[in-house]
Amino acid sequence: MDSYFIDPQRRRGAKQIFPAHQLVVCTDSYGIRTQLKFNVVVEKMDLQNLIQIRLTESADQSKMFVSTIDNASYEQMRAEQSLHVTFQGFVDHLTKILERCKREELHMSLVKDDSVHLLQFFEKSSFKNLTHLFLQIQVASTETVLFHINLALQTLQDQAAGYAGQVAKYQSELTGRDDAIHRLQGEVRALNGRLVEQENLVFNRNTEEVNRLQQTIKHVNESKELEEKRLKTIISGMQEKIDQQNKELLAGTEKIMHDSKRYEALREDNMKLKSHNNQLREEADRYKSDLQAYQSRDGRHESAIVELRRQLIDLQSKLKITEKQKSELEAELEAERNICQTKKNALQLTADEISNANVMIANLNKEVMKLKSKVELRTEIAMRQEKLIQDKEKEYNELQGTVRQIQQEHTKNRVASEEYAQTVRRIKETSDAIEEKYRKKINDLIVKVSQNQNAEPVSVLNNQFPNRYLRPHNRIE
Repeated sequence: MDSYFIDPQRRRGAKQIFPAHQLVVCTDSYGIRTQLKFNVVVEKMDLQNLIQIRLTESADQSKMFVSTIDNASYEQMRAEQSLHVTFQGFVDHLTKILERCKREELHMSLVKDDSVHLLQFFEKSSFKNLTHLFLQIQVASTETVLFHINLALQTLQDQAAGYAGQVAKYQSELTGRDDAIHRLQGEVRALNGRLVEQENLVFNRNTEEVNRLQQTIKHVNESKELEEKRLKTIISGMQEKIDQQNKELLAGTEKIMHDSKRYEALREDNMKLKSHNNQLREEADRYKSDLQAYQSRDGRHESAIVELRRQLIDLQSKLKITEKQKSELEAELEAERNICQTKKNALQLTADEISNANVMIANLNKEVMKLKSKVELRTEIAMRQEKLIQDKEKEYNELQGTVRQIQQEHTKNRVASEEYAQTVRRIKETSDAIEEKYRKKINDLIVKVSQNQNAEPVSVLNNQFPNRYLRPHNRIE
């Protein structure tokens, strides 16, 4: 099975499932424990259940251990170690175990017992190390070692050829750079003259600009003093207006407080009159109910009179027979009439009293209407005063805004004068920085040109392959 991975024809189907990585492996040989660094690689053949684990010592490429696992060996290992996955699941778990070894969560050890080598994957614990997996591994044959060394040399030769191409490319770039340096030297010489001219031009421009800015600053200072005087007079006038408005506002506030107290007193009087009006209405209703009762009783008396008249007609027909009864009935009728007249007089008096009460109610209603009109007039006056106060407050706020704007303009003028001074300083600093920048660039270019002229060419083609790496290849040939 090991020949599958060193056969050039079959190796085309080999695929690395764990690329070469350097791991620390604990070795135990006859009780001697050491730690060595091995390059660990895992390869798998396509379309076959066949993998190979290869350990190569980093310090000595000739020391190599190989473990090749196929279906039969995996079934035996599965029965010995009680594994519960298929071959493909084993491959996946093996790559995960190696990844954990890279993170130093698990560790590897190579144990030699008699003629058998075991590769163990274990987890360190303070009580006891826990072994996750162990594989039988054997020392690689010379043919296998030489094949992989030859393969590594071939890879190095390909890399050397690539490096040689890069060296030629770098040499051409160096030649182009030398040409560019010669060209830049001419440009530097031309730039020296231009720099002197530019410096003189910049100096003249800066001098003119500074003079102009100084005159501008002088005019700005003069205008600033005049503006400050004008603004001070405006602010003093505004302050007087504000004080006068404050006095008027205080007087209006006192007047509003006095009117509000009077309004409260009128409102209390209005409430008392309303309660008295309600009492009068209740008495009028009671009188009306009594009048209706009297009217109902008068109706009953009238019906009784009708009945008596009918009886009187009957008695007149029987007058001759019942003279004595007639006189009695006439007396009773007279008495009833007197009673009815008395009741009518009482009813008339009650009606007069009710009419007088209605007149009093009407008068009270008129007084209530007058009081309501007075209250509405006072309310309207109070609302006008409130509106006047709001207008005064609005004008006061506008005056305050005007004062703030004047203060902001004053601050802006002060900031503008400071900005003019800062602009003059920045122009001076910029001219100095430009002069220093060009001088520094010219000095750097002169230094680079002098260094490139004094440097000796370095040979890049050296012996890249020691004789000890070429020996296995010669032996294969």
